[in-house]
Amino acid sequence: MIAFLSICYALLYVLLFKKFKVIPTNNGTISAFVGVGVVMLGGIVFAWYTFAPISQDAKLFRYTIPIVSNVRGLIEEVYVEPFKPMEKGEPLFSINPAPYEFRIKQVQASIKQFEAQRTLASLQVERAQKLLKTQAAAQVDLDRWSAELDAAEAAIANAEAQLEQAEWELNETTVRAPTDGYAVNVAIRPGVFVGTVGAGAVLPYISTDISQMVGSVSQSAVRHIHKGDAVEVTFPNRPGEVYQGTIAEVVRTSPSAQLNASGSLATFAAGAPADRWLLRVALDDEELARSLPQGVAGSMAVYTERGKPLHIISKVVMRINAWTAFLTTP
Repeated sequence: MIAFLSICYALLYVLLFKKFKVIPTNNGTISAFVGVGVVMLGGIVFAWYTFAPISQDAKLFRYTIPIVSNVRGLIEEVYVEPFKPMEKGEPLFSINPAPYEFRIKQVQASIKQFEAQRTLASLQVERAQKLLKTQAAAQVDLDRWSAELDAAEAAIANAEAQLEQAEWELNETTVRAPTDGYAVNVAIRPGVFVGTVGAGAVLPYISTDISQMVGSVSQSAVRHIHKGDAVEVTFPNRPGEVYQGTIAEVVRTSPSAQLNASGSLATFAAGAPADRWLLRVALDDEELARSLPQGVAGSMAVYTERGKPLHIISKVVMRINAWTAFLTTP
């Protein structure tokens, strides 16, 4: 675009100095014309980069969820396939449920045992109450069986809680998709042992619930960009198309300027260039955002509320990018 503006100014020179000879040709007029051109083109380019900046590093990001099972055991069956779209709740793989079924039977047996103890204690409490009225039993006997009854009730409540835990663990032997998305790098097979430690994730799962387009601009341009500003985006894998969106968030942070708790002093490089700041973009076409592959790169133009006459330059550039993609896309 800078070359195009330079060519247009050169054509203006030909028309004014050569064709119509409106301006006499001498060193002074030529120098003045060139000087005005440099200042004018420099001002236009500066205002263009400031009020309608273009980022060439726009990229689509998605959350990657490490899949970790809630129970331990040997994988019995694998249902997930690499890159196959899945819906939330669909099974990924199942773990041998035998140990957890055995645990449920143990707890159920314990509940029956405690219920029998409660029944006996209840009968003894009734008997002690009757005998106490006729002075045939001591108060201590009633107190002892009342305590036994309370202990049996508490044991049943504890066992029922253990049964709920065991049933939950049995249900968790089928590991399911946490969101809509797809899995990659599926290397698990039946017989592989899986644990519950976060560092032992068995496969990465890409969530398609949230698709974020992120690009960066210079700190000089970001001061005029606000949430809600219009955005246009092009993708090399979709030549000829220009997609609309808005700024969802302006991330005014820099990784090189963060301070972490440590025993060392912070160091700063003299003359280091300023980091670019990030812009998070929400595409108007949500279905398009879900259909785009993770990591797809593109160009992004932001149209601020200032310098609107200069927006036309970025609009032309974005459409040129969209159509030249036909020449670069295999």
